[in-house]
Amino acid sequence: MRSNKPVNMDIDQLRGWASIMDRAMIVSLVVTILAVSALGITTFLAFRYSGAVRAHEQSTLDRYKGLESLAAQHEREASAAREQVTTLEQQIATARDRTARLEREVSAARDRAAALALEADLARERAAASEKAAREVTERVAQAPPAGKAAPDTARPPPLFDAAEIRRRLADLGKMVKDAATRAPEPIAGPTPEPAAAAPPQTVAVPAPPLPPFVASLQRYAGTPAAIFLLGQITDAPAIGATISADLGQAGWAPQTWTWGGVAGIFGVVVLVRDGSDPATHEAAAALVDALAAAGFNASKGDWPANWGRFRGTLNGPQTPSPTDAAIRIVVGEKARKAP
Repeated sequence: MRSNKPVNMDIDQLRGWASIMDRAMIVSLVVTILAVSALGITTFLAFRYSGAVRAHEQSTLDRYKGLESLAAQHEREASAAREQVTTLEQQIATARDRTARLEREVSAARDRAAALALEADLARERAAASEKAAREVTERVAQAPPAGKAAPDTARPPPLFDAAEIRRRLADLGKMVKDAATRAPEPIAGPTPEPAAAAPPQTVAVPAPPLPPFVASLQRYAGTPAAIFLLGQITDAPAIGATISADLGQAGWAPQTWTWGGVAGIFGVVVLVRDGSDPATHEAAAALVDALAAAGFNASKGDWPANWGRFRGTLNGPQTPSPTDAAIRIVVGEKARKAP
């Protein structure tokens, strides 16, 4: 058994215990300093980490905001593109309507030209019939018996008009023939002169209706096929093309008309000849250029820079014959007529 009596310690033992306590204090102080340093370093690193996290979050948020603004911009651009597509579709629809209207106008112009040509032919036939009737009147008047002798009742035609009436009607007939030569008249039932019994012999010469200079200069090339290309954006091209087609048809040519879309920059009326054509075709094209220039058109002869069967844009017109079959092309562009 250990005794509970107090132990008497000398000074050396006290110093030893004090030295041990000092060392323990120093060790605890060092540990405290290390703990405080570790806490400070941890706190510093925590602040740095939190700052880095906040910076990363801010950059991510900014990137998301940028992507959102970019998406909004793309949406606005897509909306503008859709509006532009709608506008283009409306323009295309308008252009199609305008093309259809121009085609109808060209068809109506062709019908009018055919009707005018038919009326002109009818007027020529009426003029020829009137001239024949006038010659018959003149022959019958020349074969009439002399004034002193009385013709038998069976051979004398019934007196319907006197000589002055016949001359007046023949003058009216000559005026009608001249009007028919200068324009395509409406069907007019002109009076037909009837033979008279007692009229002095006279010769009435009714002149044949003269042809327009354009038609007369191109009649020697009758039968020549020609393709007429009308630029779609030219407003007066259908009327000019109808006039040229009607005159060429009256001259005996074989014209066909197409509307040429998607092409611009052609001035006047350009006559083109396919490479390798015979001299007769080149002569007919040169005569056509001269006739168009004399008729008041800005006509010129040009060259086709590419293959004759290839062309830009689109052609609207008859399918037969093909627009590339004819060796002569007549392109009606801007300012086809000369300025007055």
